[in-house]
Amino acid sequence: MASTSGGDEGRIRWRMLAVISLGVMALTLNWFDVATAFPLIGAEFHVGLGPLSLLISLYIVGYGLSHVPGGMLATRIGMKRTIVLGLAVQGVAGVMSGLSRSYPELAVCRVVSGIGGSVFVAVGMAAVVIWFREHDVTLALGITGGAAFSAGAAVALYGWIFVQRAVGWHTSLVLAGVFELLVVMITIAAFAMPDGREPFTGGRIERSALRASLASRDLWIYGIALLGGYGAYFTTSQLFAGYATQDRHLSASSGGLLSALILLAGIPGSLLGGYWADRSKNLRAFVVGPLLIVAVLLALIPIVPNEALWAIGVGIGFFLIFGFAAWLAVPARVCDIEHAYIGTATGLMLTLAAVGGFFVPIFFGHLVPHTSYATGWIFLAAVSFAFALIGLIGHNPSARSAPRRKSLDGTAGASRVDARQGATGSSSAAANR
Repeated sequence: MASTSGGDEGRIRWRMLAVISLGVMALTLNWFDVATAFPLIGAEFHVGLGPLSLLISLYIVGYGLSHVPGGMLATRIGMKRTIVLGLAVQGVAGVMSGLSRSYPELAVCRVVSGIGGSVFVAVGMAAVVIWFREHDVTLALGITGGAAFSAGAAVALYGWIFVQRAVGWHTSLVLAGVFELLVVMITIAAFAMPDGREPFTGGRIERSALRASLASRDLWIYGIALLGGYGAYFTTSQLFAGYATQDRHLSASSGGLLSALILLAGIPGSLLGGYWADRSKNLRAFVVGPLLIVAVLLALIPIVPNEALWAIGVGIGFFLIFGFAAWLAVPARVCDIEHAYIGTATGLMLTLAAVGGFFVPIFFGHLVPHTSYATGWIFLAAVSFAFALIGLIGHNPSARSAPRRKSLDGTAGASRVDARQGATGSSSAAANR
């Protein structure tokens, strides 16, 4: 397993960030490209909005259920092997999605694709934390979890329209899967971990440290706080084009561009959110505040004129990902999770948020045909607002849980999962040995 010497760490950490970001772009391309093909899939398989929105939720089934096992797998077999495995599984599932000849086949492939993406993303974010924990960790997480995520999804929601017109939706999904398999080869050749290989190349899982990590109250609080906004974001980004064309009578290309702008707006959002959150101790405000703004913007969708939809879409994409960068930093900055269990802790938060990613699109897909799109947008606004309020009881980083200036030599023991847990009766992990 490749690793780097201490003198090289500062120089190559941005290169490793680029490798992970490329993987995230491949992940989101294979996640969102199906949404671009919804009209073609619906026509070929004779299904409506309900089954099509279910495809969003089915991806989240695999994506949500595999975060924590993926983090544990990384602790057992090593981060690089787990990252490569996740990318490979999703790439193969992307190819098989394109080869599907029925709705049930495509549905199964979406679940498998979510499993692969889940295993990769939780461990990939953990690798970013390990490289950047000493400096600019929130910015780095914003680049990967926000900018790269948004860029890949935007390409899928807009650029893939033209690919599908040229080669058909089946071949377009195959091409996306092949691209991810090429990223697998790049990752095998280029990815490395810092010096201090033992915690990152595989080993025994310490159950006490794992339990303490997963018991952190702030992981649960912030994970649940994103549940509504997470589901609303994925519902809006993938179904906004249909709303724009069906209810607002925009052209298909305009609808696709509108959805793409929701994702593209996340690029500056992630960079600014990560940069400013790194320099603030009030991480809670960077998580909760943007979620409340997103809720307001969702409620405005049915009442604004067509021209304002562009600003609404950009605002939703900007503020959701603005806060998501800070949200991803909670395990490292608030809970002070040990390096070896960052993937599992991040996976727990992503799993909790994925509950919203699963149920919210389903409810939206069944609510709209029986009422209206306007009711659907109000529903998304309400659930986003309600769950965001839960984040107000989450903690901010403290002096005891600030990133520690230490070498990544693998000698640190289980970190303080949450220094405040003693006051609530929860177990706390041991301090650095």
